[in-house]
Amino acid sequence: MNLKFAFNSAKALEALSYVAHSKPGLSPLYVAKIFFYAEKWHLNRYGRPIIADTYIAMQRGPVPSTIKNYIDRKWNWVGKPDGFDDAVQFDDTGSYVRLYPGKRKPRLDLLSGSDIECLDEAIAFCSDKSFDELSVLTHEERAWLAAEEDRPMRYELFVDEDNAHKESVLESARDFASRGIL
Repeated sequence: MNLKFAFNSAKALEALSYVAHSKPGLSPLYVAKIFFYAEKWHLNRYGRPIIADTYIAMQRGPVPSTIKNYIDRKWNWVGKPDGFDDAVQFDDTGSYVRLYPGKRKPRLDLLSGSDIECLDEAIAFCSDKSFDELSVLTHEERAWLAAEEDRPMRYELFVDEDNAHKESVLESARDFASRGIL
């Protein structure tokens, strides 16, 4: 079984804006880890990811490919979401790009309460750790370990082996994936 979800660009932009408003000045490395943990925890609890990005097993851990392309502004690789420039801003003057809030607040009507719950938890979890600590932690994840370097990770491996509801979570995930909704 290889779960394939339909990426939701509108939710992705609002989730990125939410992260920028919650914790201004994050580097792309932290943003990647926040999204990975938020997606993983949401899938484990609710049977679906938040935005359904494709996570790539990079050397320093999981990277949400479309979010990374948004941050890098690679519009020839991904379509630029409507309202992007008002939702988030970037500072390119330092050694890393930094994510900042845009001119408008995130549209919370596009994010569920459970989406926000998991985003908040992931922001809190990642905020007090060094990037090296986060890299080590993500290198212990089954989905990252099972993937070839620079290749997509499998969503079904995001579900923890010790999840008491693993089978029902996977059943819900298959249903969400087949319907193309998040």
